Amino acid sequence: MSNILPLPETSRSNIFDYFFFLRPILHPPVWTIVILGFFTSPVRQDSMIPLVELLFFSSTAAGWAYIVNQIFDIESDRINNKLYFLPQNIISLKSAHSVAAVFSMITVGSFFILGYKIGILFLIGLVLGYFYSCKPFFWKNRPFLGTLSNAIAHGAMPFVAGYICAGGKFSSAIFHSIPYIFAVVAVYIGTTIPDITGDKKSAKITPAVAVGELYASIIMLLSLMIALLSALVLWDIAFLIAGNLSMPFYIYAVCRPVSKSAILSVKSSVLFLSLAACVYIWQYAILLAILFIITRIYYNRRFGINYPSFT
Repeated sequence: MSNILPLPETSRSNIFDYFFFLRPILHPPVWTIVILGFFTSPVRQDSMIPLVELLFFSSTAAGWAYIVNQIFDIESDRINNKLYFLPQNIISLKSAHSVAAVFSMITVGSFFILGYKIGILFLIGLVLGYFYSCKPFFWKNRPFLGTLSNAIAHGAMPFVAGYICAGGKFSSAIFHSIPYIFAVVAVYIGTTIPDITGDKKSAKITPAVAVGELYASIIMLLSLMIALLSALVLWDIAFLIAGNLSMPFYIYAVCRPVSKSAILSVKSSVLFLSLAACVYIWQYAILLAILFIITRIYYNRRFGINYPSFT
């Protein structure tokens, strides 16, 4: 039985719906890796304006990807009782396509604002997002390709963009992004565990559907261990601290491979990495707190649920 409150006809499709349709609460994991990449670079610009611009375009790219994903996941989202905008027809498919088109065009503007290197990274990200969500590619329905595309688009690329935005070399950026690639692998697999039932019903083959909760949890733990080992070799102190703080949650997830354990693992990773980024930019903590609060208020008033939460 659905726990979503019925929506009055007069409240459909307001400006807040369109804002949260972009899933802004999921943008901070991308921002965090961009920030850590920027401050990992041995060369940094005096001005923070390029970083702010990079964060903006990271959000337009992420917003596009989340919209496209929702467009092609309507049925599984309906079964899993989540992401209510399209399944409940709060936002029409036509509007969703229009917003996605606008955000893709804005993202292309990064070529002119941030230079061709970062512009190409964003272009690759848009292509990977298309391959992941759209037919005939449908990489989200292929466990390995879906995981790989997420590792590149949400791990390697944000870090590399931040690193070279600060003035670092591309080759060095790729090398230093290795811990973040494997961290995103762990997080992505963890996000597929709670949706196993609905994904099976909609014939969606995610990593968790393919191998089951236990083996998915084991792969999560192994990915984090590889990430920590590479961070030790690279002497990435921020990642080492955040990763080690997350480790107990991943071990617990293997000992008790259920949805709640996987969710705690994912949230611990996002939280501790975000706190590491806040060490470099204290104002980032305020932004995260504001985003959390307004998202919580919106979902509570709009749908009668407590989202997001720390548990």
